Amino acid sequence: MRIQFDAAFNSSYLCQPIYSRGGELLAVELICRFVNTDSKLVMPTELVLNLLSSQQRYTFLQEQIAWATQQAAWFESNKVSLNITIEDKLANLVIEYPELKEALKALPFVNVNVSESFPEFSLGRKNKRLTEINQSFSLWLEGFGSGNGNMAPIFDGMFSWVKLDKNFFWRLYAGENFAVILPSLLRNVHRFCRNVVIDGLDTAEYLSAVYDTDIQGVKGLLWPGVEPALLDSLLARPPEFH
Repeated sequence: MRIQFDAAFNSSYLCQPIYSRGGELLAVELICRFVNTDSKLVMPTELVLNLLSSQQRYTFLQEQIAWATQQAAWFESNKVSLNITIEDKLANLVIEYPELKEALKALPFVNVNVSESFPEFSLGRKNKRLTEINQSFSLWLEGFGSGNGNMAPIFDGMFSWVKLDKNFFWRLYAGENFAVILPSLLRNVHRFCRNVVIDGLDTAEYLSAVYDTDIQGVKGLLWPGVEPALLDSLLARPPEFH
C-alpha cells in the first residue's frame, strides 16, 4: 500500500514470533511499517492510521486480510496463530462493513489484538464495540499493565490471551518484590484468562527470570521479527530453549 503525505510511504510487514515456554511457535504478530520510499524513514503506524481516510484504512485492512489468506495453508498446517491488531478506527470498519468481518472470520487461525487504549476499554462488556468484536473473534489483550485501562474486560472473560506490557514487565523486574508480585499477578489473571504472554524478553536474564513461572508464551527482542518470506525460519526451536 502506497501513502502520499509530504513524501511517499509504502507499507511493509514484519512477522514477530511468540513462543511457548518450551520454544514452540505459538503465534505470529503481523507488524506493519510505513517506510519512506526515498530516505527509508519509518513512520509510526499509529500516526499513519490517524492520518488515513476511511477508504485508505479499508484498503490497509484489506491488504492484511489478503496476505493472511495467501498464507492460510502455512498457518493451518503448522498450527500457528496469526495476530492482527485492530485499533479504534479499524474496529469501526470491521463492524460497519460485513464483507471485512466475514473475510476475517473465514480465517480461523486469525486472532485480533486489542490494546488498553481502545476507547472506553474499562467498560468491559458494557463497551458495545468491543463486545461486538469479541463475539466474532478470538481476542488478545495487547499491553496489559500499560496503565490505560482497568481489569474489567479481563474479569468479563473477553480475552483468550493476555500479553503483559513490556514496560510494565521491566518495572516489575526492577522492583524488590518481583519474585512475589509476578506470580500473584499471574494467579489473578488466570482466574479469568488461562493464557498469558510476557513481552519485553530482550535478554537471556529476563527469560531466565520468568522461565519457571506459570506463563504460556514469551515475546521479545531475543526473537526479532522477520520478513514474511522468512516465515519458515520461525518454526525452528530457538537456541535459548535448548
